Amino acid sequence: MTKNLTAVAFGIALLLACDRQVPVDYFPLRVGQQRAMRVYTRMIEGTDTTETTEVRIVERVHGLRDVPGVGRCWVVESPRDTGSSSYTFFRKSDDGVVQLMPSGEDKPPVEILYLALPLVKGLKWYDTKAQGEVMEVTAMETVRVRAGTYPDCYVIAVKSTRTGWSMKQWLAPNVGAVRWENRAYWTGKSGEKREVLKLAELVAFKVPRDSGE
Repeated sequence: MTKNLTAVAFGIALLLACDRQVPVDYFPLRVGQQRAMRVYTRMIEGTDTTETTEVRIVERVHGLRDVPGVGRCWVVESPRDTGSSSYTFFRKSDDGVVQLMPSGEDKPPVEILYLALPLVKGLKWYDTKAQGEVMEVTAMETVRVRAGTYPDCYVIAVKSTRTGWSMKQWLAPNVGAVRWENRAYWTGKSGEKREVLKLAELVAFKVPRDSGE
């Protein structure tokens, strides 16, 4: 009898522990969150090729803010080499992550479906009704980068339906992007072939202990 009661108590404790587990989030947004990546860039213009490699911060999350022309949204900063920054605005729900782009006074923001949720292999969607870009969850992989090893990463392939641009990103549970590659091909005004390739891998991912909003 005692053994049975012990087993029941253990089972209840295990269930309670499972209930307290942090839910899996492939696009975490937490105040103060910061992401640093090693970025390799190769540019080809005709017969000329240039290559650069740098480690830099690619993301700082400022939190939920009221942005004119956009509304209440998550504000994410991307520092530039020039010393200035660009800002991206997101709205997040159980159905997906929407990127919001201001479209002018008295007009609602343009909505881009950045990530459809929940993620599952084979899931496919377009960025907008105009279908300029198509996204697809192509695989689940284990990714090894400078910051560590991340299992259960979803691979998201993005491709322009109108240009020679494409991207892949690997999203890890409760971390987000741990690797991405960005490619673009086009022809210059003089007929020369041009190509830009960017490869990035996670170096550091930091979240303040008291983050949240």
